[in-house]
Amino acid sequence: METLRVLRQRIRSVRSTQKITRAMQMVAGAKLRRAQEELMRSRPYTERMTGIADRFFRARPEESHPLIAGTPEGDGQPAGLVLISSDTGLCGTYNERVALAALGFLRENPSARIVMIGRKGQRILARNGFKPVRTIGDWGGRVDFDRIQELAGWLETQFLSGEVGAWWVATTRFVNALKFQPVVERFLPLGGRPAAKAEGAGFPPLPEKLITEPDPQGVLEELLRRLTRGRFQQFVLEAFTSEHSARMLAMRGATDNASEMIETLTLVMNKARQAAITKELIEVVSGAQALQ
Repeated sequence: METLRVLRQRIRSVRSTQKITRAMQMVAGAKLRRAQEELMRSRPYTERMTGIADRFFRARPEESHPLIAGTPEGDGQPAGLVLISSDTGLCGTYNERVALAALGFLRENPSARIVMIGRKGQRILARNGFKPVRTIGDWGGRVDFDRIQELAGWLETQFLSGEVGAWWVATTRFVNALKFQPVVERFLPLGGRPAAKAEGAGFPPLPEKLITEPDPQGVLEELLRRLTRGRFQQFVLEAFTSEHSARMLAMRGATDNASEMIETLTLVMNKARQAAITKELIEVVSGAQALQ
């Protein structure tokens, strides 16, 4: 049995670790609240823009755009995959789950071009023999809207030039603070005509009459530009919110495990102390009896 001194040292060590994990849990919880607020503000915008695009195509079915139907140059070109993971660890199985979804896509599309957001996912893919064409590894779970817009524009340019036949995004869909779902969703082309998600979702009804200024094609260009960047921003926000949620849950689990370990070690220490006291009493009684 371990000595009382060693047990006290172990308990102090676990308590120190518990303070760190509890602090990290609180930090992750604060980041989660901020990210969730950003996400809740972004979702209605994306849904409303989708509804406006749907209304435009219903009013002008003759209009089309490569971002909707794809480009002739992109036919036969490899697909592209954007994997959104974290830069840091201590977030449970978050990176493994989203990387597993990405690996399933890459096994079906081995020639796909890969764009990495986050260092953890890059390491997982490197172990499986996949090398990205572009890596962004210093976001650290912080949403930088300017860089999101720049990357979305680059992906759009690659698609319109025919370098990539279609872009897919491996990310996580945030459900609540306790749950997220890894998904692989198509980013470009939008495919068909955008579905009207905004109808009946608490928004005022869209007008029946549609007037476009200065011209329908110009309006369509700007509308789709905003829609694609809004959708990509949504992907990133969903992923970062899920990351903070996973880290908060992981640190909560570590804190609870530390509490259980402290209780177990305290019980062992009390038993050892009681055994030592009992041994000393037996020695005193035995000595007294020997003197009689």
